[in-house]
Amino acid sequence: MYFQLFLNYRHPNLNGPRGNMSELNFSKRLESFLDSEKVGIEELANRLSIAPDIVIRWLKNTASPTRDLADKLESFGMAKIQDSDTNHGEIARVSGTSVKEKRLSAESIKSKSDYRFLFNGKMTPVMPMPYVRNGPPNQNHFQNYLIELQINGLEKFEDALQIKRMALVESVNHTETCIFKLENPKIYSVSWNSNYGTHGWHRYVGRFPPHLVRALLNYFGADKNSTVLDPFLGSGTTAVECRLLGIPFQGVEICPLSYMMSNVKSKFPEKTNQLHELRDRICDDFTSIWLDFLDGKSIGEFSHADIIDRKENTIEQFANIERWFTVEALLGTSIFIELALKEKEYLQDFLLIALSSKMRSIGNVNVDTVRAQYSKTPRQNVDVKKLMISQINKMIKSIDKCNQTHNELIGSEETISIQEGSILDANIPKSSINFVITSPPYGVESLSYLRTHLLSYRTMSKKLKHDPYKSREKTIGSEYLGNTTLQEFTKVESLSPTFTEFYSVEETDSKMRQRRLNMMQFFEDMRLFSIKMANSLVSGGKMAFIIGNKAHGDRLIPSDIIIKEIFESCGLVLEESFQHKLKTNNSNSQVPWQSRIIDQEFIMIFTKRSG
Repeated sequence: MYFQLFLNYRHPNLNGPRGNMSELNFSKRLESFLDSEKVGIEELANRLSIAPDIVIRWLKNTASPTRDLADKLESFGMAKIQDSDTNHGEIARVSGTSVKEKRLSAESIKSKSDYRFLFNGKMTPVMPMPYVRNGPPNQNHFQNYLIELQINGLEKFEDALQIKRMALVESVNHTETCIFKLENPKIYSVSWNSNYGTHGWHRYVGRFPPHLVRALLNYFGADKNSTVLDPFLGSGTTAVECRLLGIPFQGVEICPLSYMMSNVKSKFPEKTNQLHELRDRICDDFTSIWLDFLDGKSIGEFSHADIIDRKENTIEQFANIERWFTVEALLGTSIFIELALKEKEYLQDFLLIALSSKMRSIGNVNVDTVRAQYSKTPRQNVDVKKLMISQINKMIKSIDKCNQTHNELIGSEETISIQEGSILDANIPKSSINFVITSPPYGVESLSYLRTHLLSYRTMSKKLKHDPYKSREKTIGSEYLGNTTLQEFTKVESLSPTFTEFYSVEETDSKMRQRRLNMMQFFEDMRLFSIKMANSLVSGGKMAFIIGNKAHGDRLIPSDIIIKEIFESCGLVLEESFQHKLKTNNSNSQVPWQSRIIDQEFIMIFTKRSG
């Protein structure tokens, strides 16, 4: 099948304010229906012949009804329920329960696939990735949009390079893409894997899919003569993709752990000999230090205080340390940090990021929560040395694979430049950037993301020198403000009528008033940010800006419209906007906490107006 370009797609409310969240959200409408009909959860469950827990999940927005159950709800008097409110379209096309059955189903789907796209004036057979062929139908519009998006931008490259650079594509005219070789999805995959290459080194809440970044880089036609900027770099997704494609890159990141993470992930060496030697040295030295400290005693004879008092230890005492770590885990972590800090530059950071990435396996972290918190009993029998050697081996293997699969495209470490600090203070020369690809915090609570790595900050305080529970005045999206007043937002009001209208509603609740000020500050920061980007971009340069609309009480903040109005006042013109719920690791998953807070996400493409 041949898909038309979706470049002119606009969501219906692009030029006007949104309605209530209750008009958009099935769970809110169901709650209102139960209230108006005076029907309890258990009674509704009995009438639908389902378990009450299912109704509770609907109300929590962590699950959707089937089309049949939606029809039953309508027959009970609930207003029309759209297919988008059900799980219709969320079911993968691959059938079967065993691997053999899934493989046979996927092979059948592949054999019937007939995708053709216009490459250099010729209709050419294209085989999308397995998860595009096999995944839920409700992902098709977005995935095919990304595939189509790339083609015009890639026309400037030779045919062979066009094929190698493609995202979400397995092969073009039976020639495999680099990303297919690196991601290496199973034939029966139903969702993309965002942890390929160095992307998968460290868990990071809020990162965006590298598939999207690569598609946007191709759409822009970014090459070795371009400079790409990500001013909210986070874990380094854009930096890694630019490195793999040989595109010069600049990034800015204010969070010290994220800064270190993005550096390590994007500036990996071309050869891994030194990393193999590092691993062997760490292995030998770790055992030697461990045995010297125990001095013939068992680990059970030591306390947490003994580890903190160890001469070479750099971990400082912190609250509830005995609940976060067993003595064994604390000693292993202390020794590994000691060894890491003896190394220099990249090798030091490489080891510390390896440690940080395994904190959920070392410390007592409840893996079912977004924020870091401990469960009742510390994790027992933790072998830090074994965990770390395994992680280092994984990281080395992924570097080798990146260099192998992208050997004709990849750039050197010198093409990547990252500044630590706020983008508002960063030194970005005038008209020095060709393209920007970024996803800022979607408003307040950016510091909450940092706290998912609480144990890394606690154990590596000597290196990071930051407490994620302390206010950071220059952190855009921080939920901590000083003495902010309404008078500080007059400039945003003059630029964005939608901002003025939305925040004209007074808040009676003190917590909501504070949240209101936080979000207003976020948009003031976005005003300053847009001035910076307009100054940094070349004339005609493009920016891909990914933003989500968060809830404020029962109202949805029209962030995309406010951003459009602010940016266009600085000469950044919105060329196109595409609405889709972004899911990083599993493109057909339902993320409960995210769905409750963020109802819509937009990929917005701006162009700097000439002159």
